[in-house]
Parts: sequence; C-alpha cells; structure tokens
Amino acid sequence: SIFVDYFVKDYVRKRNLILSLLALEIELLMTWHNPTAAPEAIIQGEETISKWRNQPITERTWKETARLAWEISPTLAVFLPCRFKNSDEIKDEISRLVRLNPIVVCHIPEALQYLVTSESILHDSPELTHMLTWTPVSPIQALSYFSRQYPPHPITAQYAIRNLINYDPNVIMFCIPQLVQAVRYDSMGYISQFIRWAATTSQLLSHQLIWNMQTNMYKDEDQQEPDQDLYEPLEHITNTIVDSLSGPAKEFYEREFDFFGKITAISGEIRNYPKGKERKEALLKALRKIKVQLGCYLPSNAEALVLDIDPEKGIPLQSAAKAPFLARFKVSLCGSDQLERLAMSSDTNNTNNHKMSLGVELWQAAIFKVGDDVRQDMLALQIIGLFKNIFLKVGIDVFLFPYKVIATSPG
Repeated sequence: SIFVDYFVKDYVRKRNLILSLLALEIELLMTWHNPTAAPEAIIQGEETISKWRNQPITERTWKETARLAWEISPTLAVFLPCRFKNSDEIKDEISRLVRLNPIVVCHIPEALQYLVTSESILHDSPELTHMLTWTPVSPIQALSYFSRQYPPHPITAQYAIRNLINYDPNVIMFCIPQLVQAVRYDSMGYISQFIRWAATTSQLLSHQLIWNMQTNMYKDEDQQEPDQDLYEPLEHITNTIVDSLSGPAKEFYEREFDFFGKITAISGEIRNYPKGKERKEALLKALRKIKVQLGCYLPSNAEALVLDIDPEKGIPLQSAAKAPFLARFKVSLCGSDQLERLAMSSDTNNTNNHKMSLGVELWQAAIFKVGDDVRQDMLALQIIGLFKNIFLKVGIDVFLFPYKVIATSPG
C-alpha cells in the first residue's frame, strides 16, 4: 500500500542518516587508534566503513539529509555541517532552514552563524532582528562582528556588546588584543563606548586596556609613526579613562604606572653599557634606586601583590641589540579581587596590615625590556593558552605553559 511504501522509504532515509553519522564517528576513532595506518594495527571491518564513506552522494541527497535531520531535531541539523565538512550543500540547506525558522534554534550559539552572514547583513535581511534575542556566544565570536569578517550593522553591534557586557572582567582581559583592534572597524562607536564602560568595572582591567591601547597607537617601536586608524580613537579613549579616575582609583593607577614605568626604563638605561660586568653593575645600581610602593602588582600577574624587590639578583640577559634584564620580586598570591581591594584601600602604606591580609608569599621573576615589539608574542601565547584549554577539555595529556607577556608601550 501507499502507506507501507512511505513508511519503508522514511525508514530507509533515517537508517542512512544514522549509518552515515555512525560511519563518520567510527572513522574518527579509527584515526585516533591508528593515525599512521600501520598494517598491524588495522581493525577487521575497516574497509566496510571506508567503502560506505567513499560512496558518491548527489547534491539532492545532501539536501534531503539536511531536511530530514531538521525534521528529527533542529539541534541535530545545526551540527551536521561540523560532521560533514566537505558538503557545501548541507551548509547551504541548514542556512536556509535556520533563516526560515530561527526561533527553534535561537538557544544554540552555533546556529547563529547560519542566520548572520555577510550577505544577510549587506542585504539588511528582516530575520536579523532575531539576533537580538539569541543566546550568548563566546567573546571572540562577539568581537568578530567588529572585524573585516562582517560588514558593520547596528543589530550585530548591539548583540555583540550585550554579550560582552555579561562576561567577567577576567574573561575580557584575555581578549584585550582583539578588543582594542576592534576599534579599527568600530564605525558606530559601540566598542569605544564598551571599553570606557569596561574600564569602570575593574581597575586591573582598566590598566591592561590602557597599556594595550598605548601600545597600539603607533606602528613602530620609536613612536614616530602613528596608526592612522587607531591613534586618535585610542588616545581619546585612554584620556577619557584616565581623566575619569579619582580618589583611590587614581592613586592606584599613578602608583602602578609610575613604579613599573621606572623599572621598565632601566632596560633603556643599561643599553649603552658594554655587555658583561659593566652592564651588570649598572643594572644592580639602578635596581637599588627603586623604592617599592605597596599596592602594586606585576603587569604579567594581576593576582599577586608586590611586597619587595631583590636589588642584588638582577640579571642582564643576552640580546643582540636590546638590553633585557631579569628582576626578582617578593609577591603575595592573593587573587585579583583581593589585590584590587587592597590596592584601592586607604592604608596602602601600612605594611603590617597588608601582611595580615595576604596569602602565600614567594619570589617571582619577570623580564623587562625596551625597544622590542612583543605584540606578536602576546598573540602566540594567546593561541597556546587556547590550545591548553582545548587539550584539557578533550582529555589530551599534553603539558603547555603559556606564560604572560604584556606590552606596555610600542617599544
């Protein structure tokens, strides 16, 4: 009968979808098991999986597969392109289905990429309004709406800012390089406004933003070539943030920037001394002049308060043209929240009070240098940090140690 024929065809379609997904998963496990395709490690039945995966599939079949998955579960359909990466037909069909009925997948962050594309933004598609009620995406995905990847649009900008506002300052701190560069494409002023707002939520975040903006105002290390796109907006944002500081916040800012400005400047001072004993003596002499100001922290470690500096353990490091040096600091690991609270307190000169309030004390080394652009180092270490999180998430036992590098000025 017609009903039986329909039932059989529907069963076969669902069976093929399940087998395709199962074959793909088995193929992934086979790759993990035998990545080099060693003959002695081949499992019986592998050729059956390969034969199934290699059979030709028409464009029509791919589209029908996408529609079937959507009928079964829109969530399943949204993730099909992640499984069948070589099929543009599936991706196009999923995009069409999401645009037709965005409400059923608005709770899935990964579905947003099928609703919001460069084409839909350029054509100001009516369905873009659904973006305003979409579930949050990652900070990097939110910042991508202020990049060359997407044309500027009020709706994408409002959605991105709504996402960023809800993230913890520590999360925003990780994305500072991308956040500052987003000002380059901020034609409507949303990112500039967000940076000014974010600086009021955390003084530690404010300091990191100022350092990064000062670094990116210029293209060269000597601060002779302003970045035509970034110099004026970043200078305005920086001045606005600094001018808005008052009371303990202003004292904290001035103390931190003055203290580590003096320490970093030592690299430039000892640069003219011959390498070896003379440079070493010049370094130790300069370190002895530094007076520790309670209520400061290492720019590369915003979770430890600096208690003291070891003026006798400074070490000039090898460099062809620069003069980097290593200095040791006595710090207390108190966490970023307590650090900010103590640094903003009115009794930063009370050493005994600080020692009673702090945690574990230890000696920590940091390297300082001038005349070297470390922005690429920051990005490389950011990638290493992302991979560390990925490896932990999927259970890969690989040790990574992404140490912190902070650029406080162009050179």
